[in-house]
This record gives sequence, structure tokens and C-alpha cells, in this order.
Amino acid sequence: MAHLGELWPVRGARVIGCPSVSDRFCPWRPIDCLTMSALPCEPPVRYHLEPARTLMRDSGRTDAWFLARYGMNLYRGCEHACAYCDGRSERYRVDGDFARDIVVKSNALSLLRRELRSLPEPGFVFVGGGVSDAWQPAELDHRLARGALELIAARGLPVHVLTKSALVERDFDLLVDINRKSRAIVSFSIQCLDDRVRQRFEPGAASIAERFRVLEAAKARGLVTGVMAMPVLPGISDQPRAIDALMARAAGAGVDFVLCSGLTLRPGVQKQTMLDAVAVHEPALVSGYQQTYAADLPSGAADPRYYRRLEERFRTVLDQRGLVDRIPRAVFSGLVPQHTEAAVLLEHRQAAMARRGRHAPWLGRAGSELQRWAQARLRVRGRMRHSGAWQQVEQRFRELVDRQELRTIKDLDPRAIPVIHEAVSTMPPPRGQAQLSLL
Repeated sequence: MAHLGELWPVRGARVIGCPSVSDRFCPWRPIDCLTMSALPCEPPVRYHLEPARTLMRDSGRTDAWFLARYGMNLYRGCEHACAYCDGRSERYRVDGDFARDIVVKSNALSLLRRELRSLPEPGFVFVGGGVSDAWQPAELDHRLARGALELIAARGLPVHVLTKSALVERDFDLLVDINRKSRAIVSFSIQCLDDRVRQRFEPGAASIAERFRVLEAAKARGLVTGVMAMPVLPGISDQPRAIDALMARAAGAGVDFVLCSGLTLRPGVQKQTMLDAVAVHEPALVSGYQQTYAADLPSGAADPRYYRRLEERFRTVLDQRGLVDRIPRAVFSGLVPQHTEAAVLLEHRQAAMARRGRHAPWLGRAGSELQRWAQARLRVRGRMRHSGAWQQVEQRFRELVDRQELRTIKDLDPRAIPVIHEAVSTMPPPRGQAQLSLL
């Protein structure tokens, strides 16, 4: 290993200017430095403080995988420098060096305070994913993620945080407070156990051992925990033995769920950056990557045959290890509107049937149609400035269920109606009922 003064950055070391160093908290322990191979000399990270026009994303629907209804990027660019990061894609318009020109949204917390007051309905706030990791080293000094959690806690909203940084442990006090009021989920992105792969393709992220240590600490504090086994890298971390080792470790950590997915490579900077990294570290795989991603689809999707084989590998190991591949209903039940809960459960049923070899895409489509129906009604009531608009939509949904009139929802597949009735049968009366009696 080269002399510490010749390296940039050095995790856990007291090197002047190192972006990961802070007297308050260091997300990587000094032991990580002992396992690092020499890194080439790099220029220092540049932080650009810029105001944003808006902060929160409202997708208009709750994602059945992440439970994300609302999301945010507190920073643009990411010091974790993952070679495969989707955030490198041109579609996100991240200027400069993705890993070294970090935009800090200087007015993020004032925007968030205002935007949280005008959310159309309750839902999980997703913090961490997108074009940056909210707990990257920039967070040590700028503390936007912590400030965001403070505001979310004050509003009593549930939150799902996703990271590759041990710095999130600093904010366990806030996450425990959120979990006491509603729900807090802590997930770590971990695509294999081999820390050499992490060093090559995720050089700025916490070690695999640190991620699992923090996950276990979160579980000990009563938080819901999960592993995002994504993106699994073709030929590198997608082998059956590697997948089984990861799932065994996740089961040992007591996580509540594991979400699995393959790699996407959007044409342009993202794809080229990953191919360059593969050429350096795994040159024999370059031609395979070029073939697997030859279609250059805007989504970055690989040959669908590869995804099918990968899904089968995951399905086999998840069953063997007794792990679930969706966030359990008990985690979100009662924290989202009932029509949303039913829609998410439709997609979950589709996934469960697929694991048994029965394909029912109409279930997922029905969930989308149900959310589309709800959002259309919500927009109308919002324009009319109705108070309690989302409770009225929830109440209307229950009326359709109780009166056997779900078939009146446009494009809702009738085969999904019995599944919706089954889901609703275990729900309490809608929370909007008392308010409606006062209108």
C-alpha cells in the first residue's frame, strides 16, 4: 500500500481535506483503511451550494417495492462513486464530475418544511435513493438528511431510508422517534458479500461488514430493516454461490425483507462508466456486458432472458432461506390510505404467484388502475379545495367495496375484485368516516 499522504481519499484516516473525515462522526472505521488497496491520486471533492426550486417528488402513486409515495434528493452527485450508478445518466442532468462535484441544495430544509404541509395524502417518504445517497460524506457538515428526518418526525409521517453509508447510524434517535409515531424502515443496498467488489465498483461506500453491523444495530433498536440486493452485477455478483451467501447473511441479520434486482445500464455516461470499470477489473467480462446490454434501451434494461434466469436464482435462494421479497403488509398497513394498501397488495399477490410459477400481470395492472382512479378523484377534490380530500376518496373506495360496485372503476380487471375484497376484509373502518359526518 502506498503511503497515506499519497492517497485520496483515505477512509477513516485523519488526512487534511479528506471529505470523509469529521471530528463529530466518521462513517468508516479506521480498520477499513487496512483492507484498502492503493487508490490513485484524485482531486478533492468540490461542494457547490445552490438553491433548488422544489425538493419533494410526488409520484402520484405508492411504489409497491419501496413503498415510496414521496421522495427527495438532498444532494446531486455522490461521493460513493459507484461505477454503475443510474444517477450518472444524462437524464438527471448532473453537471461536472459525478463523484466530485457535489451540489448541496442550500434551501432544501426550508423547501421541505413548506412542501410537507401540502401533501395530498399520507404516505411513506423515501430518503436516500435517486441521484445521490443522502448520507454520503457531504452530510457530515451539511446535515440535510438529519434536518429532513427532524421535519418528517414533526409531521408524523412514515419514512423509508436507503443508503450505503454507516453515517445513518448517527440519526437512529430520530428514526426511533419516527418509528414510535408511525414507521421507520432502514434499508442498505448490498449486492454481494465480497468487499473486493465493493472496493472496485463502490469505492466511496461503507464496507460490507459495516453495512451489516449498522443493519443489526437498527434491528436492535426496533426499526424495520431490509437489504436491497441491487443491482446485482452480471458475472460478478450474480452467481448462485454469491447470491446464497448474501441471503444467508441477510437472514442472519434478521432483516424483514430482501428486494432483488439486476443491473440496468442506460446508454451514455452511465453505461460507459460501468464498461470502463469492468474493463479495468474484469476484462474478460466486457464482451458479455456488451452483448447483454446490446439493445441500448432508454431504460437501460438488459436482455430479458438474463433477468429471467436471475429472478429464478433469487427465488430459489429466498425460499430456501425463508426470506420475503416484498415489504410485509404489517409494516405499512394503516399508514397509507386503504385504496393504496389494496393496490400495493395486488402487486404483492402478483409477485407471490410468480414465485409459484403462475403469471398474473393483470393483478399489478389492477393495482395501477386503482391508484390512478384514486389520484384522479384526489385531484378533483384538491382543485375544489375540499378539506379532508384524501379521507373522502378513501371513504368512497370503501363504499364501492361494501356495495359490490368496484366494477365501476374504469379499466379495473374484474379478476382482481375478489382479491381487493379479501384485502379490505381485514381493514378497520376508514379514518375519514368521522370527519365526513361533520361535513
